[in-house]
Amino acid sequence: MAHYVPDDGKGFGMVQPREYTRAEKARNWWHYHAGWIIFAAVLIFGFAYFIHDMFFRPRPDYQIAFVTTRDVPSAVRANLQTRLEELGEDVNGDGRVQVELLVYPLGFDTQSQINVDATSTSVTRLTVDLTTGRVYLVLLDDPEGFQKRIGALGYLDGSAPDTADATHGAANWRQMAYSWENCPVLSGLDLGTYLPFTAPDGGEEDGQSVMTGIYIARRALRSKVQEQSFSADTQLWETLTANAVPLP
Repeated sequence: MAHYVPDDGKGFGMVQPREYTRAEKARNWWHYHAGWIIFAAVLIFGFAYFIHDMFFRPRPDYQIAFVTTRDVPSAVRANLQTRLEELGEDVNGDGRVQVELLVYPLGFDTQSQINVDATSTSVTRLTVDLTTGRVYLVLLDDPEGFQKRIGALGYLDGSAPDTADATHGAANWRQMAYSWENCPVLSGLDLGTYLPFTAPDGGEEDGQSVMTGIYIARRALRSKVQEQSFSADTQLWETLTANAVPLP
């Protein structure tokens, strides 16, 4: 902007604007553009993270659903993942075997005290993970309720329930799951110990005690494409349920 200075003592005259230094120009430019620069940087970082997570982050070889209303201690979950990794294979070829337990705090008993919002969120997550093909093996404490609500389990012989059955064969749930205790491989895993909050004497308890009343099941496969996609998971199922005794 032009400014005025005295001119020969006869009033004021207009002169050319002051020339800013390079440092002043840089400060002015940053002042007016800093917000846009930061905004663009955040967008670029977010996009780069998304691409890295989508295409370059190693994926677990197995993702197993754990659907239960009970609190599974973190120490038991960690030990269970480790023991399962010892029984699995390096499916994705990244040089290691990784099992991820996807925990869904979800109960199907109408008397369950589980939070309604948590239940809704868990159902949504579980449905998405089943639909997108993340989950094949399922650990759960209510196979009948699960099948009535979700309808994703298949029979032990590998067949799928009749699609015309509104309950997805829930009445035959005993033919869809093995009890944890009746699976020698599972019941024989060393799950370490944990410190329960309610222990009267402050003593540790066997991690296997947490798995009492838990069942293992698998999702129904209805196409050759699904069978191919879950071939490694099917092999792990065979390993975990070797010599298992069916429910009466």
